[in-house]
Amino acid sequence: MNEREGKVKEFLASSTYHQLSANQQKHAQEILTRFTHHMVEEQHLADTAWTPQAVKEVMVGDFIAEPTLTNQFGIAVAPVLKAYLAFIQAPNYQELSQAIDDQRVNMNACRKAHQTWAQLHGQPTAQAPQQPAARPWPQEQLAAFIKRAKDAAALEPEFQSQLLDGASRQYLVGQFIRLMAQEFHQYPGNWAFNDLQQVLGMMMPLDPAITPKQIENIVPTAQALFDYLKRTGQIDLEQYRTGLKSIAKMQPSQDMLASLTRSERETQLMLSFIRSNGINTDDVQTAEKWMDDHRAEVAGFMRTLLNPWSEYEHQQLLKRQRRLARQQAVSTAAPAPRRAPRGVKFSKKARRKKRRK
Repeated sequence: MNEREGKVKEFLASSTYHQLSANQQKHAQEILTRFTHHMVEEQHLADTAWTPQAVKEVMVGDFIAEPTLTNQFGIAVAPVLKAYLAFIQAPNYQELSQAIDDQRVNMNACRKAHQTWAQLHGQPTAQAPQQPAARPWPQEQLAAFIKRAKDAAALEPEFQSQLLDGASRQYLVGQFIRLMAQEFHQYPGNWAFNDLQQVLGMMMPLDPAITPKQIENIVPTAQALFDYLKRTGQIDLEQYRTGLKSIAKMQPSQDMLASLTRSERETQLMLSFIRSNGINTDDVQTAEKWMDDHRAEVAGFMRTLLNPWSEYEHQQLLKRQRRLARQQAVSTAAPAPRRAPRGVKFSKKARRKKRRK
């Protein structure tokens, strides 16, 4: 192992690495291995000697020219590079970080251009990552499993130390299993790390029916379920470890989400997505510019999170439309004609007529 590979390995074991999002962690090793290799081969620079111009050139060179690189890889590049530079304490970190941000759009444009060229010439391109094939469960099998899991949530010892009542534990367990099957077509033994994080950490807190106390207890309920399924032999050790890893650092964010209204949770999750791409959301102008440049990505992310609650969102939209229509009707309605009080004559002519009589 050379010095360059050793530094990457140290980074992958660091707390800095573990602060990255699941997608960034997934691609970090490949990003850093490719980037440091191309920086040495093309620019003859070790990582402590990178310059802003060299970084910009490598970002749009052979590093990103592989047609099989996915959109998720492209999204992860900037935050991973900046985290690595912070970890090695690059002396010109601010300048390099700015160069990475400046070149991000051009880099992804180059990646897409290489994919388009490959498609035109019949070469393989990036494919959406596939979870190992799992035969879909019949509805009856899924319903029976959910019932057994909910019964366990009420009675089995793994769940008894929680601060939730049995009905709330059953609700969380049922929603979790249903969402994994409904949104990702995954069943016990086939649950994937990223999708577990998305369901437990993002989708479930947006459930219109969930209570703040239930949000605070999503993590301990999930752990109790994983413990129960492992003890009873319904999942293997690998699936058990994946489940525990997916919730390992989730509790602080759940506590924060529980303190917010539902609309505030939506906003917070969107901001978290923006921050996961290396954007400082405290800098309003920078954040708004990034959102303008990545509207499709932000919208796609939020659509995914809100998809289970689409009927609720539709009903809320109808309510807003009806309320707006009523407001507009009131503001545009013609004022009612004023009528003089009965028996009162205002014209002088009418008063003179009355006196002559």
